[in-house]
Amino acid sequence: MSEDYSSSTVTDTEFDIVDELKATVNDLEKDLKPSGNKQVAEKFSYLRFLIQELDDTFSGEYEVLRRKRFITKKTG
Repeated sequence: MSEDYSSSTVTDTEFDIVDELKATVNDLEKDLKPSGNKQVAEKFSYLRFLIQELDDTFSGEYEVLRRKRFITKKTG
């Protein structure tokens, strides 16, 4: 959501932290996978494990903690 105030714009975005982490890891893995580095593959596996732990932790009554708002104001 963006709103213009004369010479500035306020952008208010809500996102799911776990979903953003998953998407970022997927993008990084696509970019780095062609290298064939075994250590990199192991790190991605561990990152996925940690993200799954966060996913499990922030479920049920704690699911609201996954959602964050990011508000920016651009003047110009």
